[in-house]
Amino acid sequence: MLILYIILFITSVLFYILYEPAFSFYLFAFLLIAPIVLFVMGKYTAKRVRVRFVTVQKAAGRASKIPLVVKITNETRLPVANMIIEIEYFNSLDSKKNLMKINTPVFPQETQYLTLHISGMHYGTVKMRIKRCRIVDILRLFKFKVRYPRSEEIFKESTFTIVPDYLPIENKIANYSEMGLETNEYSKTSKGDDPSEIFDIHEYVDGDKISRIHWKLSAKQDKTMVKDYSLPISNSIILMIDLNIDINEADYLNRYDTIIETAATISNYLTINDTPHKVIWFDSDKSQLVTVNVYDEETHSVLVSMLLQAPLYKDRDLSMINYINETERAKCGHLMYFSSVYNENLTALMNDGDLSYKYSYMLVDPQKTYIYDEFADIVPIVPGRVAESVQDMCF
Repeated sequence: MLILYIILFITSVLFYILYEPAFSFYLFAFLLIAPIVLFVMGKYTAKRVRVRFVTVQKAAGRASKIPLVVKITNETRLPVANMIIEIEYFNSLDSKKNLMKINTPVFPQETQYLTLHISGMHYGTVKMRIKRCRIVDILRLFKFKVRYPRSEEIFKESTFTIVPDYLPIENKIANYSEMGLETNEYSKTSKGDDPSEIFDIHEYVDGDKISRIHWKLSAKQDKTMVKDYSLPISNSIILMIDLNIDINEADYLNRYDTIIETAATISNYLTINDTPHKVIWFDSDKSQLVTVNVYDEETHSVLVSMLLQAPLYKDRDLSMINYINETERAKCGHLMYFSSVYNENLTALMNDGDLSYKYSYMLVDPQKTYIYDEFADIVPIVPGRVAESVQDMCF
């Protein structure tokens, strides 16, 4: 557009020199003054236009369309022919930045809302900010940078989380509490199979186990009474997640999604079925294990939020190695280990450490390779086919 203006300006100069009528003068004057007027108007408007994000939704699944609303306020009486908004966004997991451009006119003394619908390809926290915002005059001669709030505020307002999708599980996940776990914490709302603590006593009904009849109490009350055993809270089931994923691999984000989706699905299943459990992973930033006790929907939501913010690391099996080296830990009923790499020596270390009565090695394996392990059940989880892989599990 600038080249066209220069051509028109040169033409008006020649037209003014060669022709005397007033029209040639007015044309020359208009083309001479117009850029100055447009420059002043653009400078003035750029200082009085505000652009910011409006948070509509903080979390959504990968299949959902997330509305992203941009609020534009023009405080002047001057229209903006074209506003160019450049939005930068990235997933905090890999910090690979992407850029999106929006072109829109802005009306005088109005507040406009632009709604964009975004889909997340991978789990994690997505951050968006307005990298640059400019207004362009009607002749497209000048571009003026719009002043917008500090980037820290923009980041805060435009952060949303892609949360895991929960898949249906029909398999029963055993907690092995009948093995007699060492714990001082038992569920007050759910019964289990730990004979060391009695949850409740009730009159016999069809289906109750004969072995749980309370003979002394039955003799006193002259009716058959049955004991319900307690459910250990702290050490029945442990989900341990290894976040050792090589970011140099082409499919590392798919492997990450698979681990997160599988672990979150199983934790959600246990929560729905009133089975308290622990979820453990290693925080490489703080160099320590993170343990979350999950016993209801609220604590499960906290777990997912914390897990999606956990950093990846390069060293293998840090979660398990640090857990084995802990001095104060009790044996659990069922330990499920989630990893993207199989370590044939790790299950032997688990067994030697006497960590659990049952081990399930949840291995992300695109090829669904059959692996025999002496100490653990190897459960291959195929990326993109998590639902099918979960249904194949036998706990």
